[in-house]
Amino acid sequence: MKFGDLISYSHPGYKHWVVYTGKNEKGQDTVVEFTGESGSNSKAGATVKEGLLKTGGKVNNQLDGLHKPILEKDMKANIKKILRDGPGEYNVLHNNCEHLATFIRYGKPMSLQADRVLNTQPNFNNEMADNFGASSFTSTSMKF
Repeated sequence: MKFGDLISYSHPGYKHWVVYTGKNEKGQDTVVEFTGESGSNSKAGATVKEGLLKTGGKVNNQLDGLHKPILEKDMKANIKKILRDGPGEYNVLHNNCEHLATFIRYGKPMSLQADRVLNTQPNFNNEMADNFGASSFTSTSMKF
């Protein structure tokens, strides 16, 4: 693994994303990630922290074909800023662990998972409308 590699952990229905940050003074692999743990930069029940790499993840730089990773010094600056200032309020669709990881690696937040949800919801709503015989069925009329 190299500094700045994105690592994904598969869970039912989603992936959790972390950024590889190298080895600590004890030789352990480290990462930075959005986590549900509280901390000094906690926002809406989530915080960004440095921690140890957990087993079960895989390097997943799937966006490298579309976006060029920024320089390592710029990744380090992004990490330092986020750890100091916090990442903003966590939001599963607009500011999640994948947004954080891609911001660090590419300099802009992106989430393919969130995009899939946001892009398929209208199709889901239209399918629901067809199934229930409604002429118009919007997400505001649905309770998720």
